[in-house]
Amino acid sequence: MLRRLRRTATMLAAAAPLLGLAPPAAAEVGPDDCVVEVPDGGECGVLTVPEYRAEPGGRTIELPYVRVRSEHPTAPPLVFMNGGPGSGSVQLAGYFAYGLGLRETRDVVVLEQRGGARATPSLECPGAAAAMADAFTSTDDPYDEFEPAAIAMRDCLDAFEAAGGDVRGYTVAETARDLRDLRLALGYDSWAAYGLSWSTQVMAELARVDPAGVDAVVLDSFSAPDRDFAATAYEGLELSLDRLGERSGGDFPDPYADLLAAADRLDADPVEVEGHNPVTAQPRTFRLTGDDLVTFVHAALYDVELLPVVPYLLDRLAGGHTGALSTLVDVGVEELTGHTLGQYWAMQCQDEVAYRRAGAGRASPLIEWLVADEVVCAELGLASPPLPPAPVAFTQPALVLAGAEDPVTPAPAADEASAGLADRRFLEFAGVGHAVLLNSACGRETIVAWLADPGRDVADLCDRATPAYAVVGAGDLHPTTRVAQAGLAAGDGDWLAVALPAAFALLCAGWLAAWLAPVVMGRGRGRGALVAGVAPLAGTVFLLAAGGVLWSAASTLPTRLVVGVPPALPWLGLLLLAGPVGVALGLRRASVRGRVLLGAAGLLWLAFAAWFVVIVLLPS
Repeated sequence: MLRRLRRTATMLAAAAPLLGLAPPAAAEVGPDDCVVEVPDGGECGVLTVPEYRAEPGGRTIELPYVRVRSEHPTAPPLVFMNGGPGSGSVQLAGYFAYGLGLRETRDVVVLEQRGGARATPSLECPGAAAAMADAFTSTDDPYDEFEPAAIAMRDCLDAFEAAGGDVRGYTVAETARDLRDLRLALGYDSWAAYGLSWSTQVMAELARVDPAGVDAVVLDSFSAPDRDFAATAYEGLELSLDRLGERSGGDFPDPYADLLAAADRLDADPVEVEGHNPVTAQPRTFRLTGDDLVTFVHAALYDVELLPVVPYLLDRLAGGHTGALSTLVDVGVEELTGHTLGQYWAMQCQDEVAYRRAGAGRASPLIEWLVADEVVCAELGLASPPLPPAPVAFTQPALVLAGAEDPVTPAPAADEASAGLADRRFLEFAGVGHAVLLNSACGRETIVAWLADPGRDVADLCDRATPAYAVVGAGDLHPTTRVAQAGLAAGDGDWLAVALPAAFALLCAGWLAAWLAPVVMGRGRGRGALVAGVAPLAGTVFLLAAGGVLWSAASTLPTRLVVGVPPALPWLGLLLLAGPVGVALGLRRASVRGRVLLGAAGLLWLAFAAWFVVIVLLPS
């Protein structure tokens, strides 16, 4: 209800100049319905600001925010906005307030980005996002594959402008002023600003345009505005893989070379992978070339839990074993379409894409989302600033955080680009890809300590040099991807993928109970009773041991199961030999009815054993 009332107020405000009424205030805040679940002490509101501040009398837009008040504030508030552009923000209010414990000393304020899915208006553009995912279903030249996404984005932007939207307002500069206006409207004298990935540019600009209102700045996975983003993405990919190779202990000396070899294989013989378009939920057959592989590996390197298995995976792919490609497709397509793509392109096309190095997107092989940016921005034809973005320049204390294996905002580039800040501390975290906040316990401890005292040296506060996960070695796994595929299929509702294991588990449970009952009651003694128990005991031991092995592996590093299973699991298959032996011995003494039951049990046992051979024993 509140949101509808505010939308009505926004429409009236936009019509006010036409009616001869006074223009609305530059910015205001008010209560609003919560668009996400908020933590204790949280309150939801909406910030109303001009869509494009250089256009007096233009329409206004609404940006949701969440504020979590501290009961006993002793420090300035913290304001956060997520990266992207196009990633939601307000869902992380509780993470900062309670996950980091900041509510004990300060308010936490989180603001949505203009144009985001929860903002009014939104530049969500689902047609463009759906076309982006479908681009991976063909093996055409990438510059042709992304044309449908560009056309869909053009249609979306045309509709946005026909409804009164002014795309010129969707930039880093305008977003930074949203935060300044929010601070003033909430009545804060000053606050600390936290930027993550793209929003590091926003927070750096905020510190520049609102120097008295910003006490300190955290730049996590710093996306330097004056750097060629395409070039750093390619450099980051190679650097990340090189560092993983160094950590592999000699098992995988050159993962980047393995990636290129695997890409060459796919170019020569593309592989089809069944999946679905995450935007439309429609089934799709993805046809993967080398460029697709490079793109999806780049996306996988963002994740701290996928990083350790990437060298193993690339070694397998270079050898022609393509079983894990389905998981890579799931990760990659979701990463590429999991944010508000219309907002992303509206902002990137104006602020950044025009200043990428000529031809950076035409490397070989390609990171294809960089190609998509080129194709879409060429179609949109939006104006960019007349001069390239300048290096960040502000005087407040800054904490710059970098993941040592970040593939998109690599640590060396972040270090160099922030070196000119007057009061900067740069810290690198081993074993971390993108977003230190979300992927490093030491990073979170460091953030909290530094925010409490921005002048403090926190370099040695915790162990930044030891990765949370070791790189998976060549002998750490039995290579099979089918176990993970069966588990993922079951997770998606396809229970047929695990029907045989489930039936086998029920068989063992029922058989064991039927054998134990007379033994417990004293009627099942002697050699015959022992023989009858061989199969159900062996099957039960197998199930418990296999479950324990898989549970232990998943609890240590679940992504290991994407590329293989612990080497002990195949050896447990020897216990399955007891089934046919037990059935054969039992048939000698069984009645006619008993023989029928034993025969049925034996067939089910053999069917599961065959499933185990195909899914677990055979490499894939």
